[in-house]
Amino acid sequence: MFNVISSLALTCAFIASILLNSSSSHAALSHETYSGEVAGLAQGCYSIKSSDDSFLSINLKGQYSFGTSNLMHAGQFYFKPVSFKEFLLGDRYQNTVSNGLMSESSVSENSVWQVEKLDKHLYSLSSGDQTIKAHLIEQHFCKPFAEISLNVEGDSAKLKTNATQPIRGVVDAHTHITSYEFVGGKFVHGAPFHRFGIEHAMGDCEHIHGPNGKLDLIGNLFSHDDPSAQHDTQGWPKFRDWPNYNDESHTDYYYRWIERAYLGGVRIMVSHLVESEQLCKTQIETNPASWVNGNSCDTMESFRLQAKRHYELQNYIDAQAGGPGKGFLRIVTSPTQAREVIADGKLAVIMGGEASDVLNCGLNDQCDQDTVDRNLDELYNLGVRSLYPVHKFDNRFAGSRVEDGILNAAQYRSGGYLFKTGECDEQTQGNPMSPGFPMTSDIPILGSLINLITSAPDYDTSIEHCNDLGLSELGTYLVNQMIDRGMLIELDHTSAKSASDIMDILEARSYSGVVSSHSWMSKSKDGGVHKNTERLLNAGGFVAPFNHNAYRMKNDIGQYIDTIQKSGFLVGVGIGTDMTGLANQAPPRSDVDQNPLEYPFTSELGLVFDVQVSGLKEFNYNEVGMAHYGMVADHIQEIRERSGNVAYEALMNSAEAYLQMWQRAYDKRSIE
Repeated sequence: MFNVISSLALTCAFIASILLNSSSSHAALSHETYSGEVAGLAQGCYSIKSSDDSFLSINLKGQYSFGTSNLMHAGQFYFKPVSFKEFLLGDRYQNTVSNGLMSESSVSENSVWQVEKLDKHLYSLSSGDQTIKAHLIEQHFCKPFAEISLNVEGDSAKLKTNATQPIRGVVDAHTHITSYEFVGGKFVHGAPFHRFGIEHAMGDCEHIHGPNGKLDLIGNLFSHDDPSAQHDTQGWPKFRDWPNYNDESHTDYYYRWIERAYLGGVRIMVSHLVESEQLCKTQIETNPASWVNGNSCDTMESFRLQAKRHYELQNYIDAQAGGPGKGFLRIVTSPTQAREVIADGKLAVIMGGEASDVLNCGLNDQCDQDTVDRNLDELYNLGVRSLYPVHKFDNRFAGSRVEDGILNAAQYRSGGYLFKTGECDEQTQGNPMSPGFPMTSDIPILGSLINLITSAPDYDTSIEHCNDLGLSELGTYLVNQMIDRGMLIELDHTSAKSASDIMDILEARSYSGVVSSHSWMSKSKDGGVHKNTERLLNAGGFVAPFNHNAYRMKNDIGQYIDTIQKSGFLVGVGIGTDMTGLANQAPPRSDVDQNPLEYPFTSELGLVFDVQVSGLKEFNYNEVGMAHYGMVADHIQEIRERSGNVAYEALMNSAEAYLQMWQRAYDKRSIE
């Protein structure tokens, strides 16, 4: 974070309707059908027959009524799930049936029908004060609701494995599926799903970013170093300017994109709940016009909301697949559960947490051991299993890695002082720091921050700076409490001194549950692997370098392999995409004109991937790079073809290595 952040079980009727009615085919994946009660109606095509044998059909006034007994003249309705027992009923004109039995071109709560099964073939359909008791007759010529394509063909059963065998596949150790809710929900536009479909989940962003994106001040600053930059706000179906590999303020995690990445080899996603109270407060001050019904800036409140959104996403995906547990994505809370989910051919999602004011223990917070126990227990009960003791700014637990400029200004706001630094030791690479304060108050987004600063350290420009602060007494307590719970400790963003202090504790307790998930630990003086990272690997911890193009990934993965081999642990190195975490993604390679990724390509498991299509936009990896999360599938193939066998094998062993690390940590827990 801040590096500058469905289904397979389609019914046969659905597939037939796609082939007959859609010019942009969904993935032709083989699948198991689900014959449930109400939830099993998902993606089905039906005529609605009343008790007097008449069928619901539309008249010239655009109103539905039961007026024909001829099945050939009956309306045919596509059942698109809103939840397990709620559906949108779409007609062949892609309109929906409202509770007044009118044909509506736009979807609203009036379009939602609650369905109950009354008898073997008899159902109750209710919306508002309208209730219909009817039989559902299966049909084959409905028009599906608009949706993003997977552009994948093959037998998805190949993803199933034996839970007792090593896992083959990738862990993305640093993602932010719910970052659309951070910074008050008024920064990142879009969502992984919406109960009313793609048009609502990924529509125009003008309502949050303003005309031509002029109010997207933070996004424009991080993406373009220019708060006055602009972008085309149109989303689905045109996607003219976003998503793109340089974009910071639109979600990359629409659920169909996640599904494509999973089909392409991702077996585990670690999805970090994320918040920045200082960025959130700055957003309120600099863009108050957008702050209508904004979320709380409080870290624990934000984490609660984002955890809830993860489970809602899981349920929505299940609903699209025909019932609870039927979707491709499962939230897991133990390594054994993760193995079972992956063996069943599904994607395991582990929730983590990344925030400077983690557990509401920022420098401006009152925080003690009781606070740690209470808030850590709450997060654990929500399903969080991985946590950053510190993020971008110093907190009650530890000192963070220092950065100059805007982040130093935010550090001042966070704790009342700019970073307190000294010269790094002879083994550690630090950062330059500008004397006084380098920013000017005429930058709109920073003016209020900078005007608060009355004095600044006279940073020495002849040295590399490291944070003077290490792990506090309360931080020592936190680390030990995380070990007692078998939680995974994230070392990225810690100061070199903090990381060293944490490793002292982990080594003393023979604890393996430690992770560097996106290359934000300190580096050695020559830019290589730092001694603390070597200590992490020798303890049985796990690394996932920040994701770059395939050529660079060969080196970024390879730098860890010798150390892991000597440690005796499984050689597995993941990736950390950090998408929608204020982190730019990999652009196309410079040599794609001469050496492109060829489409369609066949993955290691035999699934065939074509160019991904979202609405009217083709996302060809050679042209758009890592534009959204679905392109991870293409990226894995790039690494397979261009990074060499050693790096690719380490990547494909990464999910197994991560689970082995987690299991060692889980076995050490003393608090259930």
